[in-house]
Amino acid sequence: MNKLIEKNLSTILLAITCYFLFTISNNLKESSKYNSDLRACARMKTFINDKESSALFRQKAAATTKIPVKFIGEYCKKITQQNLF
Repeated sequence: MNKLIEKNLSTILLAITCYFLFTISNNLKESSKYNSDLRACARMKTFINDKESSALFRQKAAATTKIPVKFIGEYCKKITQQNLF
């Protein structure tokens, strides 16, 4: 058993390192998507009082988040509430 571990130690360490790098990469991807969605919602809410700009930014936020325009308001409420500490 010890000889098997000694022979394959570099492979085992490489596999562990790859696993952690893959996990970190996925976490960064999810975090960047969340931040992008949050920014799109913030832009949308900034122009909420102007009807023309509001509709345009609502469509842009829907395109960025890949959520239908019909549900973008609820989605933005949800992620904004999650962001409060």
